Amino acid sequence: MKYQELSMSQFFRKVCSERKARDLAWSIKFGNQGFHCPKCSCEQFWEHKKRAEIRQCTQCQFQVRLRVGTLFEHSKVSMLNWMRAIFLVMQDKRGVSALQAQRLLGMPSYGTVWSMLMKIRKGLLERDSQYQIKDIIELDGAYFGKRKTENQASVFVAVERKDWIDQKGRKKSKAGFAKVMQDKHLMESREGAEKFVSKNVKHKSILHTDGKRSYQNLKNVKIVKHENTGNELPWVHRFISNAKRWVLGTHHGGKKNFKYIDYYLAEYTYRFNRRHDPNSLFHRALSACINTTPVRLHALCG
Repeated sequence: MKYQELSMSQFFRKVCSERKARDLAWSIKFGNQGFHCPKCSCEQFWEHKKRAEIRQCTQCQFQVRLRVGTLFEHSKVSMLNWMRAIFLVMQDKRGVSALQAQRLLGMPSYGTVWSMLMKIRKGLLERDSQYQIKDIIELDGAYFGKRKTENQASVFVAVERKDWIDQKGRKKSKAGFAKVMQDKHLMESREGAEKFVSKNVKHKSILHTDGKRSYQNLKNVKIVKHENTGNELPWVHRFISNAKRWVLGTHHGGKKNFKYIDYYLAEYTYRFNRRHDPNSLFHRALSACINTTPVRLHALCG
């Protein structure tokens, strides 16, 4: 799928009204035609003037609701504010806090904005759960928060490493895609490591990691000596360091952040994995939200 590139100035020119926000959502949901009847496959429709988020098939009269089957299904927030919230999350590598988004969107309720951002992160998490990383993988665990305050989360982090030799015979490497998963209640356990690898890493990939017991029984593991981890695991350590700095900086490291660390890191990882194409991030994230399983806030935060 070809994702449209959209700069900030282009976004605010193109998506400047509720009608334009709806039209963009329709185009993401059904393609350029903006409609495809799930009953008879007809692409012709009527629009309801009083119910603008409904399109009706001209052939079988079936009515399609814009929000049904998307992240927005149970929300009363305008589509324009949803579009703007997604753009704010994606427009900068620092993301946006709920307090900042509330101010920029001009919305009265902090709780509403916080739940919107959490749902967006849920959409990003679900999208990235659909693929696995492969080949050479740097694997490590990390703790977010402080144990003394009982405000701590343990996560597994894996980052693809792309190695090559340049024309002068020098060894080069760069980071590929990353995967993150919280190790709930297990604190980097062997069972947690096996679950993380089986879910997120393709079979026969080579795992580079340190000597912790939780990693030693994994398949295709290359154990790195403690004194060499800085040189042998550069990308996973850089990812963890930058992610911690981002959580503390943008989201101030509050108590909620570590309770819902999966969702916050899903946002960070989604941008990291698409860092080479920043102008398409909004359309990618909007597509993820439209194709995400609907969820209510109490189920998300339960």
